[in-house]
Amino acid sequence: MKLKILVQTLSLSAVLLAGAQAQVLGGLTVSPATAKVGEPVTVTANIDITSANYCGFIVFFGDGASVDSYVDSGKVPPFVVTHTYAKPGQYTLALGGRSVQSHPNCGGADKSASVTIVEAPKPVAATPTPAPAPAAAAATAAAPAKAAPAAKAAPTAATVCPDKWKLVPKTFSAKTGAYSCSAKPGTALPAEKAVCPGDLTYFENVKKGQFGCRT
Repeated sequence: MKLKILVQTLSLSAVLLAGAQAQVLGGLTVSPATAKVGEPVTVTANIDITSANYCGFIVFFGDGASVDSYVDSGKVPPFVVTHTYAKPGQYTLALGGRSVQSHPNCGGADKSASVTIVEAPKPVAATPTPAPAPAAAAATAAAPAKAAPAAKAAPTAATVCPDKWKLVPKTFSAKTGAYSCSAKPGTALPAEKAVCPGDLTYFENVKKGQFGCRT
């Protein structure tokens, strides 16, 4: 009888041991292994569940933050979560057993993984347009402004006809600009023909020695 009880006790212990070993901490992985500040990294925690899955665990991110969870018939592994880091550096993550919502802690040794966080590249500032050299700016400031062309004086009876030509009496009109100039017949006309104002028309007569502006 005693031998039978001993055998039953050993069998029960073996079953309990197998059950305890059936739900233990698995691997812990981090992706990517190197990330920038503020860039999310993916953390995956695995739990070994051979014949039972009813235990709790916690994941430490290495920067003071952590998250806990559990596995059971309605929530099977792996457990996947993302995390971001605010500062550059080398961080060690850890996976350990923990009692969570009446789930006993998962057995087995703690697992660990590491991640390297680097500074995010700073945006390149636009290159400012260089200011003009002081000498060039001073030269520009010192350069005198170009004078506006002087207004052409209005022709008068005394100036309307060129040299060797005389004004025909009573043909000049300061109001309309009409005039007639005369010279000896055959006298060469001015090289530059006069431009008549308003509705006046330029005329010339080499044989009579006349030119001018008339209506």
